[in-house]
Amino acid sequence: MSNASEIAEFVGLWDSVQSVVFTEETDQITWKWTPNGQYTSKSAYDIQFAGSFCTFDSSAIWQAKVEGMHRFFAWLLVHGKIQTTDNLLAKGIACDPLCSLCNQEPETPAHLCLHCCFAQEVWFLVGQWTEGLIQVPQSGCLLQDWWNSMMQGRSTLNRRQAATISIYTAWNIWNERNRRIFQGSSLLPVGVLNLIKLEMEIRRRACDGRSPHSS
Repeated sequence: MSNASEIAEFVGLWDSVQSVVFTEETDQITWKWTPNGQYTSKSAYDIQFAGSFCTFDSSAIWQAKVEGMHRFFAWLLVHGKIQTTDNLLAKGIACDPLCSLCNQEPETPAHLCLHCCFAQEVWFLVGQWTEGLIQVPQSGCLLQDWWNSMMQGRSTLNRRQAATISIYTAWNIWNERNRRIFQGSSLLPVGVLNLIKLEMEIRRRACDGRSPHSS
């Protein structure tokens, strides 16, 4: 001991440990993120999002009557993460930055699926087909604001229908973009509308246990 203060600290520590009583019980490891203390992969996944929150109505995506790949696409779209040219360029992938549907504006998720003049025509046709259930996206609106505006103030049934049709619409606009890039072919907006109707009808009949070609 070099000085009086260190000696005093040692004596204090000695007095403290005298009251410690060791037992022969085996130590146990518990996982505090589950009620029973048992580890699960789900709880480990969930805890990664502790303290975070969504700024959009994500439940409507998972409740929509669409296939899993459509839900995943919608989730990426509302987050602005689908592989449009802006995201590809950010990853260092060389590509034409202009939207392949209008060839006028830089391609971003919001522009491609909401604001492009081609996309606007598709949304207009969908709005007519649904008798106003689906509205044409407002110019310049953000993806999450658009999604929230589509879902808010609706009954549970209308909310699910709006989510379903909106997802199929955005998905088919995205597919039209890919068709032009990778297949060198294209459809008019009314052709995209027909594909939306066909996909929804195929799923409806599949869920009913009928062939889409049966009478």
